[in-house]
Formats: sequence, structure tokens, C-alpha cells
Amino acid sequence: MTNRSSVLPLGFGLSAVLCFAGASSGASSADETPPASRPPVRVYTNEDLARVHPFRSQTGVDQRPAIAVDTRESSKPPRSESRGRGEEYWRREAAKQRERMSALVEQAETLRARIAEREQAQRRRGSRGSRGSAPSTDATTAMRMRLLALERRMHQLEEDFADRTRREGALPGWLR
Repeated sequence: MTNRSSVLPLGFGLSAVLCFAGASSGASSADETPPASRPPVRVYTNEDLARVHPFRSQTGVDQRPAIAVDTRESSKPPRSESRGRGEEYWRREAAKQRERMSALVEQAETLRARIAEREQAQRRRGSRGSRGSAPSTDATTAMRMRLLALERRMHQLEEDFADRTRREGALPGWLR
């Protein structure tokens, strides 16, 4: 990690050196004449194009493919036919995935509600000054751990399904 207080002066110093170098080279270049050793640039005109037009076919412009594009045989069958899994299959799989995820989301919401209830009950007990809230704190911590594991599982299921669909060539529209 760089220290900001040491980077700023360094940056200002470098920019000052570059500005000074640019100013000094700009002043000297105005006094100098351009080198005469550079050859003149070739400019092509319409007359030049008319002169080379008869040789145009030598560049490959008039060539036609030996086999027409429409009649070529593809060496590989289309992706949907190669695996036998088309739109219907992926729509069913996406529906199954949504059902699994909705069940897990419902479990997570239930856990969140129970955690909130326990925390609210702890706050009420804490305001009354009762002691012995350690067992309920342990239960709340256990619920939080279960919720975290459930969220990780949901995330992993989503990633696995996305990877599988990508690998097997399912189109995104099939998964909606």
C-alpha cells in the first residue's frame, strides 16, 4: 500500500520535470529547420488509379469461392442437436431450479424472521435487566450460522446451474 503523502510530491515533481523538458525542447525545435533528408510523400491521384485498373483482377478482387457458402456441408451438427437438449429440456430444468431456489429462499426468510424475533425478545429482556441471556444468544448464533450456510448453498446452486447451462450451450432466453 502506498502512502499518499509520499506519492503526491513525487507526482508533482515528475510533472514539473516533464513540463520543463517539454518547454525546453519546444523552444529549440522552433529555431531548428526540419531535416532535408526526408523524401517527399507520394500522393496518388485518379490518373494513378486509372493506370492500375487493368491489373485489378491480380489482387484477388474478382475471385469467387470454389464452393458456394450455402451448399457447404458443416462438419459439426448444430449444438442443440448434438446434445439432444433443446429449448423444452432447458425450460423444464430452469423451472426445477426456480422451485429449488424458492424453497431455499422461503427457508432463509423463516430463519431471518426467527432471528429477528429472538433479538427483539433479547432486547426486551435486556431492558428489564434480567440475566441469563447467554443460552438464547447461543441459539441465535446457531441460527445465524444456519442462515449463512443456507445462503452459501443457494449461491452455489445458482453458480452450478449457470455453469452447466453455459457449458451445454443453453440459450439465455430458454432459462427465463
